[in-house]
Amino acid sequence: MNLPRELVEAVRRNQVVPFVGAGVSMGVKRGLFPSWKQLLEALADRLAQESLPETVVAEVRQRIAGGDFLTAAELGFKELGAFRFNRFLREALRVSQPADADLSVVRALWALRPEVMLTTNYDDVLLWGREGAEPISNDQEDELNLMDAEASPVAPRLWYLHGTIHRLSTLILGGADYSRLYGDGTQQEGRYSHYTHALVRLREWIRSKPFLYVGFSFSDAYVLKQIEHVLGITKGRQVPSFALMKKGSIERGVLWPRYNIQLIEYEDHGPPLAACLNALSRAAFGAPPVPDAHRVPMPASAGAASTNSFRSSMPIPGASVLESFSAEDASTAPAAPTPVPQSPPPIPLEPPHVPRVALEQEYTRILQSQHRLVLLTPEEGGARSIAHRVAMPYGERVARLEPPNLPDCTEADYCRAIVAGANLTSFDALVKHLRKRAEAFGREHLLVLRYEWGPLGHLDTLGKHLQRLMEEPSKVAFHLLVAGGERSAWLLHNAPESSVYKDAPRREVPDFTVDEVRQLLDGAGLNGKQWAGAVHEATGGHLGLLKEVLLGAGALDRDSVTARLARSPSVRGALQERLLEDERHGYVGKRSCRFVLEDLLAGRPVAALGPLEHRTEHPEVRLYFAGLVRGDAEGKTVLRCRAVELAARDVLARKDVRP
Repeated sequence: MNLPRELVEAVRRNQVVPFVGAGVSMGVKRGLFPSWKQLLEALADRLAQESLPETVVAEVRQRIAGGDFLTAAELGFKELGAFRFNRFLREALRVSQPADADLSVVRALWALRPEVMLTTNYDDVLLWGREGAEPISNDQEDELNLMDAEASPVAPRLWYLHGTIHRLSTLILGGADYSRLYGDGTQQEGRYSHYTHALVRLREWIRSKPFLYVGFSFSDAYVLKQIEHVLGITKGRQVPSFALMKKGSIERGVLWPRYNIQLIEYEDHGPPLAACLNALSRAAFGAPPVPDAHRVPMPASAGAASTNSFRSSMPIPGASVLESFSAEDASTAPAAPTPVPQSPPPIPLEPPHVPRVALEQEYTRILQSQHRLVLLTPEEGGARSIAHRVAMPYGERVARLEPPNLPDCTEADYCRAIVAGANLTSFDALVKHLRKRAEAFGREHLLVLRYEWGPLGHLDTLGKHLQRLMEEPSKVAFHLLVAGGERSAWLLHNAPESSVYKDAPRREVPDFTVDEVRQLLDGAGLNGKQWAGAVHEATGGHLGLLKEVLLGAGALDRDSVTARLARSPSVRGALQERLLEDERHGYVGKRSCRFVLEDLLAGRPVAALGPLEHRTEHPEVRLYFAGLVRGDAEGKTVLRCRAVELAARDVLARKDVRP
């Protein structure tokens, strides 16, 4: 098998952060740990055993069947009460290591010599394979602060991102728990301060380090949503992450364009996964991992310097290694000679660039004349990529601002996160920093804002300070470019009058045309002339869906592409999330996305998108920003493509997806 060179190098430098999901715990012994669904089904059984109302039990079962696991867990907690709920979790997850546990995958993970391993699991499995690893939970601020200075391959940390079964108060299980940790875009300041520091640390610490996802089922829309909280605060990084998955589990095109995750496939779970991890260790360190390598005594004085010296003295083989190297081989085989580097055919990680010169020129003209511009598209619709092209002529005269989605963070935490590499502790300091940087380069300076929700109070303050920066006399003219989807549209209509966002000119980045799809296919070495029409019809010209098709695999005729997209967790996940979002916010009847989808499926007209002016209180607009509907040539709102129609019929027909 071929391992990406960048991943091998990152392992060698101890930069990779293994991110471990439930599949690893379930693999140590059949039946020892339940899956998410099995755990919640057992919770429903416990509710029935406690003689709670049948309507409650039925609702929990419906939630489970519909994949709404977070709400099912939250309902179970409310009905059982903290004492009985916590006892249930301990019985299910707090288990001792069995004598026949298969720890081959766990030990192979630790053989990568990470400084920190991250997990959404609650159990002790990862500690079974590594004596001396220090567990850390999100509420341990001092330990999180010391992680940079003290974590090393010799003294690694295991970060329980969603809490540990030994400290039940730290568990992130229900929907309200996720909001408590990550925020949901509606949190006001003064709430959920318990985990704020953990999210600040997560954002700052892993900004330039790649994840290695192991044990996640990315074909499950729920799992994608579960880790999307983490991805949401890291996906802007330039460093790609990687995922080890069983061959055939999911198309590569689902992970890379949306999540910046490169797929690495292996044949099956169990020993083949351990073999894949061992092969990665071998490629990075030049020899098979020693069984129980964590038990090898190290000199007491071994610190960071000696560890780095040891690493630099190791031979670095090529990134291609033999797949036949197994976990059993690791315990008996002598060190193999360094393999001859191979040159596997490159795997394209991005589709070719398709020039959209007329659009770029129009957007540049608006910035030059009106100094502000908001570009809007559906999720993954290409607003940010074209914003990148618009910013290119400015060269170094660009400041990229990324307000963090951190509930209840302080002004200092907020400002530190806005500009990468700048230790700013106040909005006044931010303004001074931006002005000083701009004046050093002279002429026009572009501010590119990426808005991903976050505390509204800080956001208002940021908008007022940016307005002041742009209005105050200066030898530098500032321009502001905001690019995004629903969140940017919400910003336009909800900012106060004194904010820089208020009444900013906006443009909707159009879908790709048939000719642009042809250029995209031709640039990828495919037959654009033959397939452009079919691919355009099957995707509705949506850039995210085009990337998924292009970077995946399979035939390019309309029916084949439609069938793959109709099964895609990205499409189905977007549908399910809109329905659940409506329920969380109390949108019913004509205010709900379900109502609009049912009308469209029945051939009845719905509100046209144009007059709605991107106001997110309208369900048609929310469906548009999810990439599920579009405006046709006559201005009517229609479903994005046949794949969305097929997926919507299936999702809406399931009685467990509640109105």
